Amino acid sequence: MIKNKKYKKHLHLVRRMIFTNRCKLCAKVLPLNEDVCESCSVEKIRVPQQVLQSFSFSNRYFDNLTVPFYYDDPVRKCIHNFKYNSFKRAGEFLADEIINVIQRDFSDEEPDYITCVPMTKSRRLKRGYNQCEILIKHIAKAFNRKSTPDLLKKIRNTRPQVSLNRKERAENLKGAFSVNRKYDIKGKTVLICDDVLTTGSTLGECAKTLKKAGAKRVICVTGALNSKNF
Repeated sequence: MIKNKKYKKHLHLVRRMIFTNRCKLCAKVLPLNEDVCESCSVEKIRVPQQVLQSFSFSNRYFDNLTVPFYYDDPVRKCIHNFKYNSFKRAGEFLADEIINVIQRDFSDEEPDYITCVPMTKSRRLKRGYNQCEILIKHIAKAFNRKSTPDLLKKIRNTRPQVSLNRKERAENLKGAFSVNRKYDIKGKTVLICDDVLTTGSTLGECAKTLKKAGAKRVICVTGALNSKNF
């Protein structure tokens, strides 16, 4: 994937003057010329490229994965602020980092569709937005593509994954997704985005659904990896 040179990843200074400038991860108020506060350094929790290259995905239905961070603070706080507090700057930070690892690890990939893990209509109405749709809009723009957030549909409500073990997570999601019939994905490559990868059950079930519908290749990207469970 070739990055669009016109893509701008930083907020314009004028916007920072109009709205209170905050740390992209923890939302602490900052001077206008700063993006991240001193306590939110992320260098120690970056996932090394060689770690990703050592993973096997054959039993999870997707073909490749990249991710910038382990799911530890301050990225954990960043994702929480983005997911539950509607903090847009946190989403911009995650999107920028995801774009960087896509450019690094998926340089030979040319996805036909860029999509994300879907929510049920009721869940989306309750939260007001799907945070992953916001991420794929940034990703698609950065690579001069069009995002397709409605490629996958969640066709039934499932229990929250947080309290479930690996086996329960997989069972919980069986048959939960379908492919939107208006898209022809036979022989195509699909990139799926999610915010956090814990056991891989969600992305695996999405990939399984896509493969059954004829997708040739499914590649995945998330904002963070919970290494304790993967």
